Amino acid sequence: MQERREFLKMVSAGSTGALLANLFAQTGSQTVYADVEKHADAIGQLPDNLIYTEERSGKWKGKAGSHVPQIKAVRHDNKISLEIETKHGMSERHYIVRHTVVTADGQVLGGETFHWDDKPISNHEMKLPQGQSQDLYVLSYCNKHDLWLARTQLK
Repeated sequence: MQERREFLKMVSAGSTGALLANLFAQTGSQTVYADVEKHADAIGQLPDNLIYTEERSGKWKGKAGSHVPQIKAVRHDNKISLEIETKHGMSERHYIVRHTVVTADGQVLGGETFHWDDKPISNHEMKLPQGQSQDLYVLSYCNKHDLWLARTQLK
């Protein structure tokens, strides 16, 4: 439980990029999604109740549809356009707090923080770093149901 609190403190303090870079580096950029999906504790020995995915919803079974970020990605040469939506209702007591876009090696490319009366949709126009993997990861953080991860492969 203490590890979970520390992790959430780091995420809410804006240290997501550094944290993810460290976690991804420990498993290798090509395997992080597979590790999260199959062995959540393989990423820096994190408990499996820290990062949730569609396939690994843990204690939040049945919540993936409204918490996993949906990603529409379009690539134009070395530029990327992303539209991210978390299909989640928003109320003062229960809402999506943030979207964060991260490369496979943990570099934060963008993010948006939401107020409870916003729609959890973010748009990002960015340049893909040189030599970067074709994978991007998007985190969606719910103030009640924790941190959710989705991956997109750029085409």
